[in-house]
Amino acid sequence: MNKIHLIKTVIFSTTILFTASCMALNNRAAKKPNIIFILTDDQGWTHTSHRADPNIPESKSDYFETPNMDKLAKSGVLFTSGYAPNPICSPSRNSLMFGQNAARHIYNKDSDWHKKTADWLTIPRAIKKADSNYKTAHFGKWHIAMHPKDAGFDYDDGMTANSGGEIFGDGFLNVREYTKAADEYMKENHIGNPSKSKRGSKPSGHWDDKNAKDIFGITSRAKYFMKESIAEGKPFYVQLSHYAAHLSLVSRKETYEYFKNKKQGERHTNPEFAAMLKDLDTGVGMIMDFVKDQGIENDTYIFLMGDNGGRLSLNQIAVIDENKKLVEAYYSTQHNRNIPLRDGKHSFYEGGLRVPFMAAGPGIKENRVSRIPVSGLDLLPTFTELAGGKVEMTEVIDGGSMVPLLLDESIEKVERNSEYFIYHQSSHRLPRSAIRKGDFKLIKYWSKETKYKNTPKVELFNIADDLGETTDVIKDNPEIAKELETELDNFLKDVNAETGIRNIEGPFIRLVDDLAK
Repeated sequence: MNKIHLIKTVIFSTTILFTASCMALNNRAAKKPNIIFILTDDQGWTHTSHRADPNIPESKSDYFETPNMDKLAKSGVLFTSGYAPNPICSPSRNSLMFGQNAARHIYNKDSDWHKKTADWLTIPRAIKKADSNYKTAHFGKWHIAMHPKDAGFDYDDGMTANSGGEIFGDGFLNVREYTKAADEYMKENHIGNPSKSKRGSKPSGHWDDKNAKDIFGITSRAKYFMKESIAEGKPFYVQLSHYAAHLSLVSRKETYEYFKNKKQGERHTNPEFAAMLKDLDTGVGMIMDFVKDQGIENDTYIFLMGDNGGRLSLNQIAVIDENKKLVEAYYSTQHNRNIPLRDGKHSFYEGGLRVPFMAAGPGIKENRVSRIPVSGLDLLPTFTELAGGKVEMTEVIDGGSMVPLLLDESIEKVERNSEYFIYHQSSHRLPRSAIRKGDFKLIKYWSKETKYKNTPKVELFNIADDLGETTDVIKDNPEIAKELETELDNFLKDVNAETGIRNIEGPFIRLVDDLAK
């Protein structure tokens, strides 16, 4: 473990041990379940070694290995249609925390919304309203336009973002500085680009780290927190928001060497990403083992999901040694990493929105597979109900509680404020929207885009028959398209969503700048 994360973990554990020593151990609250939420970063729907949909052979990786996620899926319910709230991490994380569609905050016409969240429900606020005895903690990547303590967390790592996973030794590493060196290396060594890979603005860096992406630091801090909550007799909510498997491609040396020597698959081929994902999975296993070792399996729910779809391509790879020297560079030949889904992160096709999604715990039967669509927006109401509270979910809460669905296989829907799944982005990103009802999904491009032909445009797909969204069926289903587009437009108007582009930074960056003043 590098010094920065070691110091962080030691300081945290010392603080929490002192706090625990001041608590009377017989002050045990009424028995309430513990809730563990593991949020992975940029992990695609097919980036596991179990089938994301048991009926689709291509929905499991032919190279990656995730035995602990596989075990978690088997120990409870696997959702084949689990959705992130947004196809990009910060909008998705804000939406998860607030239980609200991104059109209500990040992509709202009110660009100062993040200054007006003092009375908003958040996951920890709602849980504590349900039962004030809960202890709450967040470890890892935050990237939300509110300080974790203001959100209601008792313990946290602060206002962290992607850079928290870019640790190299005792400091941060800027992979962009290796762009020129990687280009020169490939030119001098006549490294080809057989698949005509698109050149990224920076290479995808790989280096070895015993605490890769702070996976084991995050896990260690979470274990300290849980152990002391148990000792105090307090129920807890802990969120582990991993930096993995976001770029850069950091892993332990032994894990990387294993995948370098493993035969590559046809759909998945990259050993750097495979190693990082395997280390992430090891962290998941450590949490599962901890729950078992502490004897709290019957009192603890574990949820795991991805924050958005997987990256479509890794572009050029730059391998960096322990002296921060470039030792190898090459072009990735893998450019459709989410098959059978279309596209990936940033996209409103299924590859950008559909993610690994599973839950296990008391009352949830093992080996269940649910095809009911669920969303990260559902977690706030779900965790609140599990905590036992009758907390009012106002009309701005777009998710619904999954508890009835989790505990009763006969339940076939989640009650929400709308029967539609709606996704939106705009403002500092190209305006796009999507809406799903039943088998049909409509995607709307509001402006001209170079990536997608004939934009602006509206498309319609039957994702039950065409999961890969290969055939636009809007001409055959004009009434369905009209209904969906009307509902989409009405929703965006009602919530005061921005549908254009404006010259503005994202709210997390603006908040960090404000805090630094």
